[in-house]
Amino acid sequence: MYAQPQTREERGLNIFELGQVKRLDKDTYVVASQSGNGTYQVSKVEAKWVCECPDHRTRGVSCKHIYATIFSTTLREKASSQNFAPETVSDIRVTTQCLVCGSSRVQKWGFRYRKSGARIQRYRCVTCRHRWENGLDRTFASMRVNPKAIMVALDLYFKGISLRKIQDHLRQFEDTHVSFVAVYKWIQKYVALMEQYAKVLRPQLSGVWHADEMKVNVHGKWQWLWNIMDSDTRYILASHVAQGRGVAEAQEAFQIAKKNSNPEGEPTFLISDGLSSYQAAANREFRNTVHLAGVGIQGEVNNNRIERLHGTIRERNKVMRAIKKPDSSMIEGHRIYYNHIRPHQALNGKTPAEAAGVDEAVEGNRWEQLVRKAGDAATRTKFGSS
Repeated sequence: MYAQPQTREERGLNIFELGQVKRLDKDTYVVASQSGNGTYQVSKVEAKWVCECPDHRTRGVSCKHIYATIFSTTLREKASSQNFAPETVSDIRVTTQCLVCGSSRVQKWGFRYRKSGARIQRYRCVTCRHRWENGLDRTFASMRVNPKAIMVALDLYFKGISLRKIQDHLRQFEDTHVSFVAVYKWIQKYVALMEQYAKVLRPQLSGVWHADEMKVNVHGKWQWLWNIMDSDTRYILASHVAQGRGVAEAQEAFQIAKKNSNPEGEPTFLISDGLSSYQAAANREFRNTVHLAGVGIQGEVNNNRIERLHGTIRERNKVMRAIKKPDSSMIEGHRIYYNHIRPHQALNGKTPAEAAGVDEAVEGNRWEQLVRKAGDAATRTKFGSS
């Protein structure tokens, strides 16, 4: 049995998309009951919509039948002004370019029905015959719940809220009933998607890197989290969990940072504390880098910026109590959150990714924009498009 959409507005959209709204005149509509038992009349009385259903009569709120009517009248008005035939709400926001070949010869190509029962418009490229759903619908097509609930869960998790508290929040405020295990699976799935996207980005860096390590509890055992950050942009280039603090572990962290940096892959200056492993690893990995070792939290040259990052990570770890495994989604997910989602006061409200030139300024939901980009990039990779 399909789960119903969560809010009255979403249920109204579902009723409208299924074609269950009939217009009698400009102020009177008949809307079919979702249970299949009869219809309800929705009328406009003194510029206000009223419905015969028990939900509206007892609570006085806009019910799903009123929302379905509003969608119908809104689309009808838009159709009249632009001279096109109304089909579905999603048709208003049509993708006009194929992500695979770049062609603008795109046509509508049927529908996909989500587990919730909602109908999603599909498109087909006439040139290469690639088919897709529009926008976030493509990325969340197989999910039973509202995509908004998933993005709320991602945001709360990386802001330090526990899985069980996120589960309770979704139940109370998003009317989404899932287990905390389902929430964790969402995090794993979409962090992996965004991680693949982040790997191909080439940030514009300052040439000054900060490196430091911190103790973390990994499944009951203390290990070391190596972090490397660009100085001016605060862009995290590496977050790598290792068992020790030796030269090999430091070198692994430098190798990851090089892969995630711009094509040169080598800083002009490397700033670290007095751990000898940094000097030996830097000599192996870098050719022309000047290593400034033994710096602390005071002085003209210091490591305060990466120490502040460690404070943010500790806030998250306090809730988790321990990282479950070295390659946990939390590690890479926090790097993505810090670089692309979290605005930085020292960067005038920009994210490190914006400061590094790999993201544009976003008004509204940064998670939505990032997931959309990651989904589009995955589509291009899948079909071999550059």
